[in-house]
Amino acid sequence: MPLKIRISNLNKKRKIDARAPKKAALRVLRGFGKTKALIDITFVDNRKIKALNKKYMGRNRSTDVLSFLLEEGAARRKDRLIGDIYISSDTASENAGRFKTSFDKELFRYVIHGILHLVGFNDKTVKEKNKIKKLEEVYLK
Repeated sequence: MPLKIRISNLNKKRKIDARAPKKAALRVLRGFGKTKALIDITFVDNRKIKALNKKYMGRNRSTDVLSFLLEEGAARRKDRLIGDIYISSDTASENAGRFKTSFDKELFRYVIHGILHLVGFNDKTVKEKNKIKKLEEVYLK
């Protein structure tokens, strides 16, 4: 299995060029030594990500990114990664305006954030949030 990133856009209100998010995801995976991966990145609207967040995380609110590692425990190998990432392109658009950045840069941030979760980073504590933010900035450059 080589590094394979599949991009789907289910949010028809937001046009997304699949090449750039794919390139960002590959850069992070290679940076963490992943030589084999199958990652599905799906762009959705706020309604869909809220439903996914409620169903899988128990939180009845919208969010920006959800990551799901599909191999855990004994099935998981160091060099390989299989997972799904859902990104709200509505939230990316809203936050791009809010933080005065481009829509594409905000999308890349979410792609990078999702991959970082899959490779093992969390953002539950202040220390973890600071670490993941620093890594996002490194890969955004």
